[in-house]
Amino acid sequence: MKNTITLTITLLFSLLLMLSTPTLASESENKLQIHVHYQQASDSWLIQYKLPKAVERVSFARQSNFDRTQHYQITQPDLKWQQEDGVLSITAANGKKFTSFSLAFDSFYGFILKDYSQNVQYSDGSVLFYTNHLSLSEKLTAQSEPIFDGTRFYFYSPKTDIVFSGKRYKHKASWDLAGDGTYIYFGTITPIENDNMIAVVDPALPKWVWQNTQTYFPKLFDYYAKKLDQPLNFKPVVFFNYAHLADDFANYEGGTLAGLVQLSVNGKRWQNKDSERFNQLFHFLAHESAHFWNGQMYAVEDHGHAWLHEGGADAFANFAMLEFGFIDAKQWLQKFEESANQCLLNKEQTALNESAKLQRYKNYYSCGAVMALASHYQVQATNPSLSLFDIWRHLFAQSKAYSYNQSDYFNVLNGLIGNDRLAKVLGRFSDQRVEDNLSEIETWFEGTVLKGAVSTDYPSFYHQHWGKEIIIELMRTHCSRISLSYYDDYIKTYPIENCKVFDHDMEIQFVDGVDLLKNGGSAYQAFKAKCQRGGVVNFADRAKQPVAQIRCLDQVGALTPYIKLTTE
Repeated sequence: MKNTITLTITLLFSLLLMLSTPTLASESENKLQIHVHYQQASDSWLIQYKLPKAVERVSFARQSNFDRTQHYQITQPDLKWQQEDGVLSITAANGKKFTSFSLAFDSFYGFILKDYSQNVQYSDGSVLFYTNHLSLSEKLTAQSEPIFDGTRFYFYSPKTDIVFSGKRYKHKASWDLAGDGTYIYFGTITPIENDNMIAVVDPALPKWVWQNTQTYFPKLFDYYAKKLDQPLNFKPVVFFNYAHLADDFANYEGGTLAGLVQLSVNGKRWQNKDSERFNQLFHFLAHESAHFWNGQMYAVEDHGHAWLHEGGADAFANFAMLEFGFIDAKQWLQKFEESANQCLLNKEQTALNESAKLQRYKNYYSCGAVMALASHYQVQATNPSLSLFDIWRHLFAQSKAYSYNQSDYFNVLNGLIGNDRLAKVLGRFSDQRVEDNLSEIETWFEGTVLKGAVSTDYPSFYHQHWGKEIIIELMRTHCSRISLSYYDDYIKTYPIENCKVFDHDMEIQFVDGVDLLKNGGSAYQAFKAKCQRGGVVNFADRAKQPVAQIRCLDQVGALTPYIKLTTE
């Protein structure tokens, strides 16, 4: 029935577009026009493309990590999908050229690996729509002439408001595509606006979560602006939704695009006030907000040096948490200690700038945060009145094109410290292979009050890492693939094709009677001993009911040493 409804809507809006398009076409003769119609009653979309000249095919610019052919319906029978060399195109079945085509689909709220969700749903039925899954390539091949010059979106929604780029529109709006695109809100929630931001907040969001966010988010912007001596030159938008209200877990997810933060909190456990959970949420918000300065208003030039803005943002967030009393000085240092150990656990001996190529992007966060901490302590050793923010303040002040690079950062660092010793060792860690990461990190703090020492006093994240590592190792050896997620107290695995031992969903909390996430270090040590003799590992769920018995096929490595950070 829903397909019939969608098709009826498609035909109706196709007629409307045929009547309305000629007026719009004169506005920009050489732009690609993408007309986005949202029908709230059926939660469905009609997208009409209008090209400035006739073509035999078009290709999608973004090779999104979901199958458009399974979610999008081409409404013209004479057009078809074509997949070639990893590029998805739409071509004419009869070989004729075309100047327009339409797609119809229902909202898709599924998780998209390493990409923005196409749609994000609010509890009242409002929806966010990500623009760039629809964008087309301007050229058919690298050598061909552009078939259009830029893209303009037109949005229509007869029953809702439309919110984006800090503004609210009634029923229709237009926007020129830029960068990685944006989220467009379709709904009737009245935005909350103050001097610092505009927020569209889910009405079902627990009051304690929003009250805390509303209290501290504006303060966060003021704090960064003061510390960096740089007020933002735009007003950001916050899209804050609440999903999976009935499910027994709690997590959060989201990210930033130009001028916006998209944040989702999920699970019914958010209904209960939990300061530690909000601390994690605030750190996420503080990290993403830092990118308005070090990633948007000013941009890093070489993404191989992403440690600058990702590690910098993590460090900024830690400082903000200390400033607002979410953590004390001891906990502040522990957060950097966690980053140092995450770096040791995951970087291996490769250069840090190789992390993206090796799909270890989190190294930029963890290792980068420790590099930021070393910068902070070294400038303080020279002048106690200085901090990490002074490095960035000088870096921004000296930027002539609203951009910066690793050399710029090191030049500022050298000037504030009075020598280039730290810049040299950080540069080596960033750009060269390092055999002993632990010893290397310890050298960064020489001459400061901060010291590092190996410890067996493992914190919870360290246990969680090694608990997850047990399942990862078994998936790697049995399946050559990894598919899992983890929650507060258990790990969820997902089916892996052609892999018998992981061919169905499992919720795992215990391995051979030991809690995976609470005592992962001990569990891994026992797992390592079993693997030395090819033993069988027994998994159980949260009720301690058996869910799987899996043989270890290969020997595994030892625990990575844990480094404890202390001040003299």
